[in-house]
Amino acid sequence: MPELPEVETIRLGLQKKIIGLTIKKVQILSPKSFIGKKEEVENKRVIAVFRRAKILGIDVGDSSPSAQNDKGFTLLFHLKMSGQLIYEDEKRFIGGHPTEDMMGKMPNSHTRVIFSFSDPLRREASGSKLYFNDQRKFGWVKTVQSSKIKDQSFFKDLGPEPLKKEFTWKILKSNLLNHKSQPVKVAIMDQSVVAGIGNIYANEACFDAGLSPQTKVKELTDEQFEKLHHGIITSLTEGIKHGGSTRAHFVDTDGRKGYFLDYAFVYGRDKQPCKKCKTEIRKIQLAGRGTYFCPKCQR
Repeated sequence: MPELPEVETIRLGLQKKIIGLTIKKVQILSPKSFIGKKEEVENKRVIAVFRRAKILGIDVGDSSPSAQNDKGFTLLFHLKMSGQLIYEDEKRFIGGHPTEDMMGKMPNSHTRVIFSFSDPLRREASGSKLYFNDQRKFGWVKTVQSSKIKDQSFFKDLGPEPLKKEFTWKILKSNLLNHKSQPVKVAIMDQSVVAGIGNIYANEACFDAGLSPQTKVKELTDEQFEKLHHGIITSLTEGIKHGGSTRAHFVDTDGRKGYFLDYAFVYGRDKQPCKKCKTEIRKIQLAGRGTYFCPKCQR
């Protein structure tokens, strides 16, 4: 499942492409994948592209650039395990789960929803399309009135955004202490503690903090809470910098693929030497997830 850096990378790419465009048509090829009414977003202008945790949002409103969005709608996208967004104009921009056919002709057998755009002022954008593909049909697209987004059940229990200024080490500590007996690596993956962290970046955050992923939350000192806070921000920032961890799964607007895993310190590096001390990286299971750590750097 894409984590925060992957969804943020998609957001940044789409933001460059679709703001100001008008959604002329929505084709629903799989009713299970689309929740709401397509008429709520058709002939509406794209106003903003945002992310909350692992969910992508596109705000739309009246086609007039000067119109207010107080009665506008928002398209929410959750890619889940196999979702994929492909935007196509003169180039192809891909984000999400890898498939052999992602560089082939669109739509394909995995395409569930198609958004067609127009813009009389940007010739290259008129006729462009956004494809929501999903092999396993676990992901979804949903239309929601913009003023009611915060009422959505999947947003209500989310913790703070880790890349916002409001996310401090003291807030992290307070939220983690609701899970005192859990291993720290498991606890920071709880979306009520901090939004958007999955298995890859939880591993990397613990390494950056010099913490064993098995350390119980109740055993942490204030200094360690601060280091973990720093580790979370650092790992996510590096993930975004290097285009996410999806490698073959992602192609940005300039045709570049995500290569974060080439820069990862522990994730996926079982039995390889630690990049800092050359000790062999170990892999264990915590809460059913592969967990990687350096036994020397993370005592």
